[in-house]
Amino acid sequence: MVIVLSVANSRSIPHLWRLSRRVNANASQELLGMNLKQVSMLSSLREQGDLAQTTLCDMMKLTQNTVVTWLNELEDAGYVRRIRDPEDRRKHNVALTEKGTVALERAETELRRLEDEALTKLSADERGQLRKLLAKALDEKP
Repeated sequence: MVIVLSVANSRSIPHLWRLSRRVNANASQELLGMNLKQVSMLSSLREQGDLAQTTLCDMMKLTQNTVVTWLNELEDAGYVRRIRDPEDRRKHNVALTEKGTVALERAETELRRLEDEALTKLSADERGQLRKLLAKALDEKP
């Protein structure tokens, strides 16, 4: 038995999930140079400056182990550096490097291209409106 969602009768979440899957299927680590969560981490560091590693865990809703694994990969690639917190030597702050900024910009260029493909049926105004509504739903700036 196949269940088909009617666009007129369904809620937003199934559509967001399908759209996300479409983009995720094409947003490979090979294409972006990192995974999408790492793109999000680097973007957070660019927007907010150096962050405590524990703050990244909280922001990303990830375990310390997962964040450490991804940060190890990003640090090995030269995209971030970890700096001991001068006030508490047990803690690390994470900083975006210049190489990380360049890699993030390249990944974002590819993501914009994937977004354009996924949203090809929407006008520029509709895309802008969608971004604003999503940012509002997430309580973020557009």
